[in-house]
Amino acid sequence: MKKTLLTLATLLCSLALAAQTKVVENPETDAVYRLPFDKGVTLVAKSISPLQSGNARSMNLVDYCAWSLETDEYTNVCAPRDGVVESATESSVLILHPDGLYTLIERMETVGVQVGTEVKKGDVLGTPLTYFDGVREVAISAFHLKTNPNYGSNAALNGSYEYLKQYINPIFTTRGKCKVQLTEGGSYTVKARTWCWPWE
Repeated sequence: MKKTLLTLATLLCSLALAAQTKVVENPETDAVYRLPFDKGVTLVAKSISPLQSGNARSMNLVDYCAWSLETDEYTNVCAPRDGVVESATESSVLILHPDGLYTLIERMETVGVQVGTEVKKGDVLGTPLTYFDGVREVAISAFHLKTNPNYGSNAALNGSYEYLKQYINPIFTTRGKCKVQLTEGGSYTVKARTWCWPWE
């Protein structure tokens, strides 16, 4: 009887875990993101390598892409897209979007949202990390989870991961060019308007 109950509990736990995992094999990768600072703030974008992010040893990633966004202006950290907060720590927020993409915002000084909070694009999430010289920074990455075909294989380095993080390089809205992919060292201003012409 105890064995049956234990097996049932394990099955229910597995089903609950599976229900919480949003796996999207081929999502739309042209989703438009809002730069995660207050309107009017100008920032500089710098790419982050897996080594810099601490993910160098993890094989749970494909095409790693992350950006450091730096500014010397006072600003809040804002939600880049609509979604639900999947996790929140003292220095990071993970948001799940309706299309199955995740956005991870790290290097935050304060976090003002909790797990389960529904956020709209532009909602304040907290404040960026501030250094002694007044520079403020966050790190942002976007990914989805895809099934690992080598899961359970001893021959594959990433065989222990049931799902792999497939990273994308988002399209961001900026002032000047409304939609753009960030470039290394590029300077961008969070657009002051809330709309784009169709051809931008």
